[in-house]
Amino acid sequence: MKAFVAAPTSLSARATHKLIGRGISAFALLLLLQTFGQILNQMQWTADWWEVVFLWTFLGILVVFVGASVRGRGLTLSAAVLSSLVLIGLLLWPVAVPTSVPATIGTPWLWAMINVGAAWCTFAFGTISGCAYTIFIGGAFAVIRTMPQAASASLPVALEDAAFATVMGLIICVTIGILRHAAQRVDTASEDAIVQYREAAEETAISNERLRLDALLHDSVMTVLITGAQSASPRERQASAELAGSALERLDRQDGEATEAAPATVAELAARIRFTVDDGVEDPEVVVSHDSPDLRLPGMIVRAVFEATTEAVHNAARHSAATRCEVRVTGHKSGDNARVAVTIKDNGTGFNPELVSDRRLGIKVSIKGRLDSVGGTADVISSLGAGTEVRLAWTGAAA
Repeated sequence: MKAFVAAPTSLSARATHKLIGRGISAFALLLLLQTFGQILNQMQWTADWWEVVFLWTFLGILVVFVGASVRGRGLTLSAAVLSSLVLIGLLLWPVAVPTSVPATIGTPWLWAMINVGAAWCTFAFGTISGCAYTIFIGGAFAVIRTMPQAASASLPVALEDAAFATVMGLIICVTIGILRHAAQRVDTASEDAIVQYREAAEETAISNERLRLDALLHDSVMTVLITGAQSASPRERQASAELAGSALERLDRQDGEATEAAPATVAELAARIRFTVDDGVEDPEVVVSHDSPDLRLPGMIVRAVFEATTEAVHNAARHSAATRCEVRVTGHKSGDNARVAVTIKDNGTGFNPELVSDRRLGIKVSIKGRLDSVGGTADVISSLGAGTEVRLAWTGAAA
C-alpha cells in the first residue's frame, strides 16, 4: 500500500480534512453502537487473543481517532491502523472462532465496520487505495460468510451481502476523494486570485505613478515654453536654456523612472493621503495629521504606506459604520535611518480579526502584503463594539 496522504496545509484542505475525520468518527461510533449486542453475543465464541487485538485494541485506537478528529491532528496514522485491524480481524475470524459454533452466531460483527474501514483506508492512503481495499475486503467477506463461523450462508446470500457492502464502500471512497479534490481546487483558485489581485494592485500603482510623472513632465515643458517666450534679456534666455536642459534630462529618464515611485517627505505623504481620502470617502469623517514634516522617505515606502493607509480608510468606510476615522502619520530620523508610522483608528463596530478568512484580500494583501513587500509591518487591532485600529510601521534608510 502506498505512503500516507500528505497532511494538508492550505485553508480549505485543512478544514475538509478535519470535517471528514469527524464524519468518519460519528459513522464508526454509530455502527459500533448498533452492533453492541452482537459483539457481546459473539464474545463467548471468539478466542482471547482475537478479542485483545481486534476488539479491545480496536476500541482503544478508535477512541484515539475520535479525539484526533476533535483536535484536527494525528488522524492519518490512527486511520491507517484501524483500517488494517478491520481487514486482518475479518480475515482471521475463521481462525478465532471454532467451527462448532451454533448457526445463531450470525454475521461477524466486523462486517458492520467494512464501510468504515474503507473510509479509514481512503482517508489515510487515498481514493485508489481505498477502492482497492473495499473490493478486496468485500470478496473476503463473501468467502467467510459461507463458513460455519459466519452462520454458513448460501452463496447467493453471501454475494448479495458482499456486493452491498462493496458498493457502499466504493461510494464512500469516491465521495471522500471528491471532497478532497474540491477543497484543493478551492485553495488553488484562492491562491491564484491573491496573486492576480497583487499583480493588479502593482500595475495600478505603477500606472498611477506614470500619470503623476507625466503631469510633472507636462508642467516642466510648459514652464520652459512660457519662460522662453517671455525671455527678453541674455540672463533670462540663459535661465530658459538651463530649464530646458533640465526638462530634457527628465524626459530622457522617464522610461527608467516610470516604474519607480518618487521620494517624498512625511508632510507630502500626509497631504497625499488627505487629498485621496477626502476625495473618495464621504462618511466617516476623516482627519489626517502628521509630524516630522521634513523627513524624506524612499519612493517605494511612500507608495506602500500610502496605498495601505487608503485601503484601511476605505475598509472603515465600507464595513465599520464608523462616523470618524483618524489618520496619524509620524516619523523621526536617527542618523541615516528613518522611521515612519501610520495609525488609522475608527470608531466603528469592530470585528474579530481571527475570524477573517484568509481569502479576504483587503487585509491580507492590500494592507499587510504591501508593508511586508517593503520590509515593514502592519497590525490590525479590533474587537466587536470597540472600533478598529490599524498600525503601519517601517524603518530603514532615509531618502
